[in-house]
Amino acid sequence: MHRPAAVLLLILGAAFPSQAEQQFAARTVYQAPSTVYGLAWGEFDSGHAGSEVACLLADASVVQLSPNGFNWVAILRHNGLTTIRGMIDRPTICIGDVHSGFAGNEIVIDGGKYLTVIRPGGSWSHEILFTVGGAGAGWGSRVGNIDPNHPGDEILHSYEGVMDRGTIGLFRATASTWQEEIIYNEHVVMDSAVGEFDSMHAGPELVAVTEMGPAYEIYPPTGIPGGYWPRRTLWNNMDEAGWVAKIADVDPNRSGNEIVYGTRYSNRITMSYPAGASGHQLEILFTGVAPPGYRSMYDIAIGDVLSDAGLEILGVDHSGSVYLVNKSYTGWQGRTIWRDLQGSLHAVVAGDFLPESPGDEILVAGQTGKVTLLLRQSPADYDRDGDVDRNDFNLFEDCFSGPQIPPAEDCDNRDLDHDGDVDQSDFGIFQRCYSGESNPADPDCAD
Repeated sequence: MHRPAAVLLLILGAAFPSQAEQQFAARTVYQAPSTVYGLAWGEFDSGHAGSEVACLLADASVVQLSPNGFNWVAILRHNGLTTIRGMIDRPTICIGDVHSGFAGNEIVIDGGKYLTVIRPGGSWSHEILFTVGGAGAGWGSRVGNIDPNHPGDEILHSYEGVMDRGTIGLFRATASTWQEEIIYNEHVVMDSAVGEFDSMHAGPELVAVTEMGPAYEIYPPTGIPGGYWPRRTLWNNMDEAGWVAKIADVDPNRSGNEIVYGTRYSNRITMSYPAGASGHQLEILFTGVAPPGYRSMYDIAIGDVLSDAGLEILGVDHSGSVYLVNKSYTGWQGRTIWRDLQGSLHAVVAGDFLPESPGDEILVAGQTGKVTLLLRQSPADYDRDGDVDRNDFNLFEDCFSGPQIPPAEDCDNRDLDHDGDVDQSDFGIFQRCYSGESNPADPDCAD
């Protein structure tokens, strides 16, 4: 087996536990009628102020979720045309301006049988761009602006044909028609992402991760179009082959963007960055806890979730776990911040779903059909449901000890001023934290 020249640096999942770690509250904002296979966050509904979430269901239907505190509005926007059998169908959902002939963004879904573009508007129409044949398999689609000669975004569709040959088809909308250009034909591609990560190349690049290990950088040709696009190998390691990829500046100690991966075979979150002209160095940041046979890190996301500097990496897997990985002064650290005990999680996104709260929140979904909002927990949110209400007051009152009297066992978190008792001073802080039922609580209310 070919090994990368890069050194692999391993940090295991139970790194750096601390009592000071930020805890998270969980709130179900939507219950789908089936398994949820994908989530995307962006602006696509001109009739709604701000951004929305597009939710991909098991029958390839799309539901729009519009955030409003804890009371999210769900609207069915597209009736499914096929059945998604599972994550093996590589279901994906993206938002982007892929058709310049229409105002605003479109929704692109893939998985099951069809690559479909959904156009918002009064009638919410759709168009099928690709149908999977009997001998082939689709491996999802992504959206990005990779072609400098074409306005707006393009669709990058991964497909497996006969003899395990993988292709990337680039779909461009030109006037009222779609044109497909095959820009890659080699190993089967599990995922791709568009962004800037190569300082030696002007403009955005495409990273493609493959089932056999190689991760490729692909970029538009500088001459006359035609043939496959130029590419180079960033790294090659089948054990750490990628399932999903994102491009972002997650390491504050390095300039520019890095590439973050969720792996297919080892249930890990990894990262690569330039290591000279030869390619990238691959670094293992975190290992999840999914059982043997289900070792894919199904999805990852990047967001500004914690109150400290820098971005965080999020991951979900078959165990139902939500992982948070970030760079601290001691190095990379990761932990499980929440777990769905009823089923696997397939999708995670980070975004400013609660504008009145600082930073980003997390949205996860999967096998049970529940779409769950995770937010930084207020210190007085004792039942961890995202608000501070009468239920939390009852839990506080049960632990009231009075001045200079240590609280009972299991009541330490009621000591909000950390002076060894639960008294009137702590109640004063509790009052500052009180939000009322179904109102998001301030995670920094005790500061």
